[in-house]
Amino acid sequence: MSTGIWQGIKRWWSDVLGTRVYFRYLEKEDRKRRLAGQFSTFITIILGCYYIIWHFKAINWGFWYFSPAFFLAELIGLLLFSFFAIDAWFLRYHSPKGIPIESSLSVDVFITVAGEPIELLRETVEAVLGIDYPLKKVYILDDKGDINYRRLAERYSCGYFAREDHRDAKAGNLNYAFQRTSSDLILTLDADQVPDSEMIRNLIGFFKIPLIAFVQTKQNFKVPVGDPFGNTDRIFYNVMQSGKDTDNAAFSCGSGVIYRRKALEEIGGFSTWNLVEDVHTSMLLHDHGWRSIYYNHSLSKGTAPADIYGVYRQRRQWAADSLRMIFWDSPFGRKGLSLKQKLQYFNIGFVYLVSAFIMPIFFITPVIALLTRNFVLTAPVDSYVLHRFPYFMAMSIAYGILNFPTPYMKAYQIWTGLFPAFIWATWIALRSRKKKPAYKINPKPVGDIRSKKPWLAISPQLGIILLSIFSLVYVFISGGVSWDFYLLNSVWSMWSIWTMSGICLAAIKKHDWPEKEEIKESKLFPLFSKTKELVFTVSISLLVTVFFLFADMTQVDQFLNGIRSEIHSLVGFKERGEFISLQEITKPPQVIEPLKKVEKPSETQPTETPPVEEKTELAKIEEKPKEVISIRKEWVIQVFSSKSQDNAMRYRDELASQGFRAYHTSAKVKGEDWYRVRVGFFESEEEANKVREDIGKKLSIKIPLWVTKASREELEIHGK
Repeated sequence: MSTGIWQGIKRWWSDVLGTRVYFRYLEKEDRKRRLAGQFSTFITIILGCYYIIWHFKAINWGFWYFSPAFFLAELIGLLLFSFFAIDAWFLRYHSPKGIPIESSLSVDVFITVAGEPIELLRETVEAVLGIDYPLKKVYILDDKGDINYRRLAERYSCGYFAREDHRDAKAGNLNYAFQRTSSDLILTLDADQVPDSEMIRNLIGFFKIPLIAFVQTKQNFKVPVGDPFGNTDRIFYNVMQSGKDTDNAAFSCGSGVIYRRKALEEIGGFSTWNLVEDVHTSMLLHDHGWRSIYYNHSLSKGTAPADIYGVYRQRRQWAADSLRMIFWDSPFGRKGLSLKQKLQYFNIGFVYLVSAFIMPIFFITPVIALLTRNFVLTAPVDSYVLHRFPYFMAMSIAYGILNFPTPYMKAYQIWTGLFPAFIWATWIALRSRKKKPAYKINPKPVGDIRSKKPWLAISPQLGIILLSIFSLVYVFISGGVSWDFYLLNSVWSMWSIWTMSGICLAAIKKHDWPEKEEIKESKLFPLFSKTKELVFTVSISLLVTVFFLFADMTQVDQFLNGIRSEIHSLVGFKERGEFISLQEITKPPQVIEPLKKVEKPSETQPTETPPVEEKTELAKIEEKPKEVISIRKEWVIQVFSSKSQDNAMRYRDELASQGFRAYHTSAKVKGEDWYRVRVGFFESEEEANKVREDIGKKLSIKIPLWVTKASREELEIHGK
């Protein structure tokens, strides 16, 4: 293994130096993009590791019910990026013409059908009969026993199979025909997958390599204008499959794929263990030492779900199929797979788990932070921005280069927006160890499709959007947090809203179907049209970073406080919150001067009014000025009170950043723990009052700030 790693490093270094011998298609032409993606990956992982270490040290353990989960989400996010970088490290391409040879291999074409509209099947059959390859036989595999399918087969002189036992869904249907045919190769097509006339000729040359078990083509689909649900899966077909092809881990997608019969015979036919046959069959073939090819050109076009419920059903089944495999037939238990193959197969299911359980944590973080007035870290906002945003920008650049020229933000919106379907799929996979769940055919769209009650389907995503908006409005009006904390979570919330809007808009909008496929690209600036989303993402991130690091937050605070005051005056809002000088909360404790005769100072008690100059009766009777312990600097300013120690610490740090000597202390008020932030220590009340006015001006605080004397305990702990 170490020898293989060393050889891989040497090959990579020769690629960096340009001394490598390039013999594969587009291998040399793709070198600059490939190396740029690899170096940006290194930078991202370095920044990511540095951020994760810093993050762990700054975890807010007082926010125990959420902060550790957020740290775990950040850690898994870095792991997901690393998996993707491994997948896209070195993309493999093939010539559109394939490997031209004169072949005598015979081909059986299996068209599987299970209730699809007859007009879709007719179009596919006519296209298959038009494939330019003489040594082919065409079969319709009817898993519904529909007389119309039989008549269509008779009309076009196709073979026809209809089994009485419908076990194992599509895999069982394929195996039924597999056992009754004999050609060297098998081309499988779904009923709606219309092939190109050159399909077999472009692919059959790969089978001159003896160990090739199957060749999978890039799939293409008829989708509405703009592909609202991301059904074309460009990231998967343009990047991920090409990367898997390099590691001999490209898998079958079930349609538009040619299998070698001998390879299928070795594993007992199409796998019936899982919901669908494609991925598990591929893993079995790789485990037995067979190889695969991913042909990165489209030679067929099919249909895709056109409403949110169809998308949910399709993606849920794909996810359940992949997750069931990594849960109950893990690739890491397959001895015939290489380490790269194991990682590639594991990542198929891992991405669904991340979308289901990790990405929602990021979306609800600003909501929870704002409504609880708690931050997931103990670090100041500007420190978080300084550590997190460079890492975020580096990751965005790396993703953009690794996927170039395929845009990835739309795919990201749909992948994350489908988290409810993937949560459901996880439950299905977990409870299906011994018995696979039922497979349901996804309806094929014909004509205008309008989804019924799409709002119900996207209620979780709408919930995140509405909660984000509510938390922003509520906290802006009610206050209780520092403005930099609020603004950071505002940026975060807008990112969450934008992300969730992708699937929501796709679900509720009416979609237009193009008369013919059109690809619109800027003729003047083609490079910009392919990189505009990356440029936009990095630019916005850079502006946010500069703002938090260099903006004069005093002026920002004054401006936003002014807006808040205007809103309060318009709606007649009475200010309430932790910054308000409520008598039960921010009143200063009454301080009795300790006497020499008294061994212990009296307990400080909250009072209903600010402390006055008049002394207590005990002090009047027993006062002996010469016996009073003299403390030079004992005056302090009471600035802020909160039930949250984290909020108190954050406000303390804000005061310290403005040059004030701030500290926080605890007190009991009506049996509850309160944390007070104070500024000290001053020789006289007059000096403290001057600083109190300065604090009010610098922090734009309009509520009263108390001047009081510190207790002996405070002086001993904080006054030195």
